[in-house]
Amino acid sequence: MRILKMMALAATAYFTFTACESNSGTSIEGKLKGDGFSEAILFNITPQSIDPFDTIAVVDNKFKGEITLDTADFILVQLSERFRVPLFVQPGEHVVIEVDNLEDMSYNIYDSPESERIEEINEILLKANKEVQALNDKGQAAMADTASFELMKPKLDSTFQQIVDDATNAYTDMIDENPGSIANIFIFSQSIGQTPLVTPQKHLEYFEKVSEGLQANYPNSIHTKNFQERMVETRKAVAMQKEMEATKSKLTPGNPVPEIALENQEGEVMKLSDLRGKVVLVDFWAAWCRPCRAENPNLVRMYNAYKDKGFDIYSVSLDGLPNQQDPKTDWTTAITQDQLTWNNHVSDLKGWGTSVIKDFGFQGIPYTVLVDREGKIIATELRGPALEAKLKEVL
Repeated sequence: MRILKMMALAATAYFTFTACESNSGTSIEGKLKGDGFSEAILFNITPQSIDPFDTIAVVDNKFKGEITLDTADFILVQLSERFRVPLFVQPGEHVVIEVDNLEDMSYNIYDSPESERIEEINEILLKANKEVQALNDKGQAAMADTASFELMKPKLDSTFQQIVDDATNAYTDMIDENPGSIANIFIFSQSIGQTPLVTPQKHLEYFEKVSEGLQANYPNSIHTKNFQERMVETRKAVAMQKEMEATKSKLTPGNPVPEIALENQEGEVMKLSDLRGKVVLVDFWAAWCRPCRAENPNLVRMYNAYKDKGFDIYSVSLDGLPNQQDPKTDWTTAITQDQLTWNNHVSDLKGWGTSVIKDFGFQGIPYTVLVDREGKIIATELRGPALEAKLKEVL
């Protein structure tokens, strides 16, 4: 479970739309090539939803809609189920969308500077995704020969990272060039697959630049206000992560393990230090954590194999999430189901609010700390074969 989450697009609407023949106001025009275009659906974007409000027929691969716009705002023009064009339209603008091919997913915007900037943001990602697809095709072709693939994999990984870095640098350069552009909001939601590009964890300074720029250029915009609200939480999350990383950096081999003193199922306090004299695996887990439950059979096997040689397990449950109706029952039931027969099971049943996180700095479970007989750390984050190899070594 990740503590930090990417910032979502913040947009809402202050406008009314009408399809009419007036020559005044703001207009959106489409010039399309290829087959498959039948209508343009206009959407109102809010922080909670994206809602359609009007439909314009496409005739002879063209459409045009006149709108009454009280203030600059985001809208979305859908040309097919997969093809949506985001715009930021100013009152009085005549926005032109040109599309050469429906399947190509590329387009050109004219006469709307912020919308053109959104187009540039999308083009950077489109280029990166094409490069990644070519890289994936190359890797798939090489997988037929395992030895050849293993030799090629480091190069593939390096190339992928370079594609990510290039796209990230392109986006941060855009922010440096114009931090007050409201289109910058789109940058923070861009990712290549599961890899986000500009994140608060690594690029908080760019979030701050945009925050300051929007406050200067769009101080009364609902988008700016929404962004500022999210920035408050983002700063807190980044500060928390830095604190955790600092804590985790102290959990190095040879350092004393932090004390844990929590209650077991019967309400009795059990201290980690009470197991001094044994090699102890401190295992952070939860009944709701599927990877933890999948790892439990390995822990049971290793416990049974090494318990007579001075090995023990001290299990700390992070049950107690808000969506758990009866976390204690979930916890104790999982112990029985997974046959976790060691005696040391503790929890304060506060989920991610448990007091132990501040002392160990982990951000996901399962998380383990292997402790020697004197209470000093041997290693962290050992599971499966790596844990068994270390146990054979120390026992």
